[in-house]
Amino acid sequence: MHRYTIEIGGRSFAVDVQDTGVDRFQVVVDGQAFDVTLGAAEELADGTPTAPRIVAAAPPRERAGAAPAPAALTAGGGSVLRAPMPGAILRVAVVAGAHVQRGQDIVVLEAMKMENVIRAPQAGVIAQVCVQPGQQVAHGEAIVRFEAQG
Repeated sequence: MHRYTIEIGGRSFAVDVQDTGVDRFQVVVDGQAFDVTLGAAEELADGTPTAPRIVAAAPPRERAGAAPAPAALTAGGGSVLRAPMPGAILRVAVVAGAHVQRGQDIVVLEAMKMENVIRAPQAGVIAQVCVQPGQQVAHGEAIVRFEAQG
């Protein structure tokens, strides 16, 4: 997985990109996940090549029995950090009640024999830790819930 920080209109966004297949990626922007498919690159009228264009960008389809796609806020006003991919939880670095900073390690998730550090997309207080070491998680399954801010 690769993490990028982009700035749009003076706001910074954390963007995580994971290859999921040929011309397919899962892109997580500030905790909101999208399945992205790239189309062929095109040329501009002057012959300048462009980067491949995005053909589809949508929240991952929900599977029967799977958790919903990542969401920024829950009905109670707090936010939820969800698994960006299926895998096994190796380590949990936080407990309920912990104050975390954006970018702080939350869990280590093993997927495809690689260890992926899942970091806090925001500063806040952990309301609930939803996973434990050794647990298998599906894409989009809740890892932690943050307390509502405000």
